[in-house]
Amino acid sequence: MTTRVSDLPITVEDGLATWTVEPAAAATTEQARELVKENAGAVLDHLHRDGALRVRGLRSVRAAKDFNAVVAEVLPALRDYVGGTSPREQVHGKIMTATYVPPDWSIILHQEMAYTRTLPAYLAFSCERPADHGGLSTWGDMRAALDRVDRGVRERLDRHGLRLGRTLLSPETVHLKPGVKKPWTEVFGTTDRAEVDRVAAERGWETEWIRDDAVRLYQEVVPAVREHPVTGVSVWCNQAHFFNPSCMMRWAAEDGREPERAEQERAARENPELLDRMYLGNGDPVGDDDALHVYRVLRELERGVALQATDLLLIDNLLVAHGRTAFQGERRILVALADRPEQTARNGQGEAQ
Repeated sequence: MTTRVSDLPITVEDGLATWTVEPAAAATTEQARELVKENAGAVLDHLHRDGALRVRGLRSVRAAKDFNAVVAEVLPALRDYVGGTSPREQVHGKIMTATYVPPDWSIILHQEMAYTRTLPAYLAFSCERPADHGGLSTWGDMRAALDRVDRGVRERLDRHGLRLGRTLLSPETVHLKPGVKKPWTEVFGTTDRAEVDRVAAERGWETEWIRDDAVRLYQEVVPAVREHPVTGVSVWCNQAHFFNPSCMMRWAAEDGREPERAEQERAARENPELLDRMYLGNGDPVGDDDALHVYRVLRELERGVALQATDLLLIDNLLVAHGRTAFQGERRILVALADRPEQTARNGQGEAQ
């Protein structure tokens, strides 16, 4: 008989629901797997209700292979990151590092791959090593975001839908791009331009090679508001604030990253073609005022939690957005992306569409 999460010792720490496992119950990776497997249904019920759950006490889960084995018991439909925007490294199977942008960057709240039609349903994070200072994992409820976004902004962004336009440079020239620097070879996992075009077409994206070493990528049109497929609740789900030059400059200024802010400002003035931007489905760029409004709403919703070594953080990617604060030290967080099983069946092999 499966034990429900409500019957387990759940506490609320830092505003986040936490399931603390008795050390003896998960002394080995196999025991941790069995414990998570027995409670998988209850964990998912909790995620669908509250959006996030920290699991503490799985002390045998110390490496990527252990994390892979345990998380697959509750999220079996792990997927890859083809088309993703963050720089990260694949370390074991589909287990990856969290984004490795510099530690003096915060990461503003976002839902993973919300610029795609079939974003991951769930995320799982495993803390291998916490930062010496800072490095909080941040989160925010996107049901609350929907309530706080101005009705006019919501209507403008949702009327036509949203489409992300990205300029992707080569590994040799990516240093010229302001902001997050991720070459097209890493985005698509290939050095073959024809393969890039094939993968993009398969996913409903458009590519335009603007020179030998750069491609303009337009991803599919997605809604600004989505309905949760399990509960039916409506949530704010897009990255209009993330891919807007004014927001990027505000973000850099708040972090104290003056060189990056100046780089963004210079590119907006001299080389706007290098900047990523979110467009409405009719082709118009999202207005700065609307994007900055969304940015402020999400900043106000941010809450931080300090993950300890071997902590897991499970997130429903529709209900809860995530990010991090800047840090010092050798912080290392692993991440797994997962679909719902029925979503994997539609996608073929669970790959990003």
